[in-house]
Amino acid sequence: MMVDYLFRCGRLITPQAPCELGAGANLLTKEDWGLAVAGGRIVDVGEWSKLRGVHEPRGVIDFSDYSVFPGLVDPHTHLLYYGNRSDELAWKLEGLSYTEIAARGGGIMRTVRYTRSAADDELLAASAKRVRGLLSSGVTTLEIKSGYGLSFDSEVRLLSLINTLKERVEARVLSTLLSAHAVPEEYGGHVSDYIEQVVLRTVDYASTTRLADFVDVFCEPGYFSVEEARRILVYAKQRGMNVRLHADEFQDSGGAALAAEVGALSADHLAQANPHGLARMAERGVVGVILPLLFHYSMIKPPPVDKFRVKGLVIGLGTDLNPNCQADSMLAAMNHAVYALRLRPAEALCAASVNSALALGLSDVGCLKPGYSADIAVYDVEGEADLVSRLGRSPLVFSMCRGRPIRNEGVNI
Repeated sequence: MMVDYLFRCGRLITPQAPCELGAGANLLTKEDWGLAVAGGRIVDVGEWSKLRGVHEPRGVIDFSDYSVFPGLVDPHTHLLYYGNRSDELAWKLEGLSYTEIAARGGGIMRTVRYTRSAADDELLAASAKRVRGLLSSGVTTLEIKSGYGLSFDSEVRLLSLINTLKERVEARVLSTLLSAHAVPEEYGGHVSDYIEQVVLRTVDYASTTRLADFVDVFCEPGYFSVEEARRILVYAKQRGMNVRLHADEFQDSGGAALAAEVGALSADHLAQANPHGLARMAERGVVGVILPLLFHYSMIKPPPVDKFRVKGLVIGLGTDLNPNCQADSMLAAMNHAVYALRLRPAEALCAASVNSALALGLSDVGCLKPGYSADIAVYDVEGEADLVSRLGRSPLVFSMCRGRPIRNEGVNI
């Protein structure tokens, strides 16, 4: 069979399907195996000695000294923003909470002011640097949210810029409308007015133009209540949009149960989610996305990982890259998932690949199996335990998305 590439793998390590934490996180690990890629997809996997006699490749790439994994998937970023809030670290060190920092003029609304005033080329250049960081850690699929415009025109502008990044990034980029991130100052706390005048209008626009792949809501006390989030999410679903939500980050407000109720693809954060809500998510097939780097940057204790060991609950993993969590590495997210939350290395790999792909509605991404997209990350490591133990310089050797090698740092800006 004629194929585009044959890869020789020193070690091939891959999840076999989306899976819950625990025994379900079983990896296929094989030495001296190979991959055949054609038309952007994996068409064959098996012993190198057999594979090379079956296929006629246009190119052979020898990774016999390395470990070959599926490309990593970051399902949760806020990387399209301008400005710097690192000076808020002093407030964190004083013990101020996220809400208290916002009350002092920091937080989301500070970034909104910076982002609204930045030119398009400034925003693209700043965001491209963050994308390059993610790609250098082996990410081949990433999600980017709007949410730092918070007016109709500004949110539409941010969605348009995300779509510019889609065209110029050599990895797969998915876009999320997050106009329900916070209520801007000019609305004086009138949440219903903001929902009517901005959020629902941007949902209409996104559903008509297809500028967004998802609609998201920050469902937290002081931002959008469960009732307000339900209104937005149901409205988006009625217009054919897939929905996701930020849920139960600061307190248990019923966000996990809401995600199950509306049939969201995922509910993210979940640090304070109750067992009933997580069980409902499992029943409805809602992926739970955990963001362990946020606990590090927020200087708060992470929840016990056993709360997420719910039968049938698929757990994804993201960076939450944003002005308050400036971590542009999925390897760092995996490291913290293991060393702070105590996921097993195999669980962290499944969460960071096939499970996170499912959180984005992608059923053919995150495994090295025939029929899956040829999204590949090659590392100079001994295996998954070695991979999640790395901090600092990335051990990435090569990556590919949809059968195309990622080159020149992967961003054409």
